[in-house]
Amino acid sequence: MVNGLNKGLHKLLMIITLSFFGLMFYFSWRTEQQYIEEQLRFSNLGAFALVLFLLIILGALLFSLSYYIRKLKSRTFLFLLIFVAFSVRLIWILTINTPPATDFRAMYHGAVGILYGDWAPIQREYFYSWPYQLGFTAYESFLLSLFGEETFSIKFLNVLYGVGTVFFTYKIASLLLNEFAGRIAGIFYTFYIPAIVMTSVLTNQYIAIFFFYWAFYLLLKNGINHKWNWIFIGILLALGDIMRPLGAFILLAVSCYMFLAFLKKGRIHKGRVVKKLIGIFAVFYFVHYLVSASFIAWGITEYPLSNRNPLWKFVLGFNHETGGQYSVDDAEYVARYPLGTERNGVEQELIKKRLEDKSEVAALLWKKFNNMWGIRDESIFWSMGHQKESAQDIHKVLYASERMMFLLLLFGGIAYLFLSFRVEIDKKKAFFLILILGYVLVHLLVEVQTKYRFFINPALAIIASLGFVTLFCHTKLLSDRERKEG
Repeated sequence: MVNGLNKGLHKLLMIITLSFFGLMFYFSWRTEQQYIEEQLRFSNLGAFALVLFLLIILGALLFSLSYYIRKLKSRTFLFLLIFVAFSVRLIWILTINTPPATDFRAMYHGAVGILYGDWAPIQREYFYSWPYQLGFTAYESFLLSLFGEETFSIKFLNVLYGVGTVFFTYKIASLLLNEFAGRIAGIFYTFYIPAIVMTSVLTNQYIAIFFFYWAFYLLLKNGINHKWNWIFIGILLALGDIMRPLGAFILLAVSCYMFLAFLKKGRIHKGRVVKKLIGIFAVFYFVHYLVSASFIAWGITEYPLSNRNPLWKFVLGFNHETGGQYSVDDAEYVARYPLGTERNGVEQELIKKRLEDKSEVAALLWKKFNNMWGIRDESIFWSMGHQKESAQDIHKVLYASERMMFLLLLFGGIAYLFLSFRVEIDKKKAFFLILILGYVLVHLLVEVQTKYRFFINPALAIIASLGFVTLFCHTKLLSDRERKEG
């Protein structure tokens, strides 16, 4: 019965993920085709043919590159991967000087305020509403105390965290299948445009996903069997969550992974799984409590590092006029009411009203899915928006290239799910499918912005790499030895 349940869950997971990948591919293709029609004045058929041609060229380029990289020794490849990943990101921050804007500006000014003991920048509604932003703000302040007020130190650390994420993307894909898959995943994430261009932005995403994917690697490598690894996993997940609050969602994904491990036979094994999961949760919340208590004791905030306006993202997520994106009108409307019970009540009424018409909600979810996964990635805007007039041609090339790369990622993911459908995948691969699926579902409910894709991009690169290696195996492009060794 347990085996039947396990197989049923795996099939359901693969079917739903495959459906979502298919929709992402459709929306992304449509966006790229429309972009070419508008920018190059192509006909509909001509734009379709050009997208197909570019996708084939990009796939051929990946195949050619894969042919050469699989000949390299492991140490040589890893050195080249780290060197190239570091170089392109360092060149970017030295070339593009992105000034802090919106949330990033608020956190940077808060960091400067903490540095000089001026509490005015953090005594704003922004930090009163979302005290969790103070984790990254305090981290920035620490860097400024060491290296001065210039933003270069924060951006340079972004480069290092980005390289670290490339490394863990490579290691995780190698762990899930073989080193060849790891090499493809590592190369793809090294050159993936959003992963490069956001380094010049004072975003909290680089440090957060570095901690998260480090934790994922430890979890998948020996998290259940290792005696003490659960402590490090809990600490890393907590640190990532303090920098960018995705912990609740990630803990749910980890719990699903542990549940799949729990389904294995053996009372001793089941007991070990339960203990490790409880331990991860305990360490996670203990680190959170420790940091929150320290911030309160130091006078940085009077609240724990939490979300004091929890319904706001849902208010935006169910806004039919904006397609689930940010709304200035909503922000001005709810700002009339004091933070707390009164505002929560107003926001709750807004959400209820927007959920009344079920047909409109269904249309909204369709539109939100497109806005989150299909439209062009705004990482280029966040990085180079201040150069709008002087870099129009560069913007166009980057926008078009990012969607083509995303299409190739999705093609690899679809290939993996399709070719592996009759095989019961192990829990380690299932973990990343759960992570991707959960992230997609969460953003059907809350506000969508393309910059929120950033967290899940390494996972997509990992699954895509499995697909390309599986495809190479099915088409006999790898020898028997290479299929086993990568």
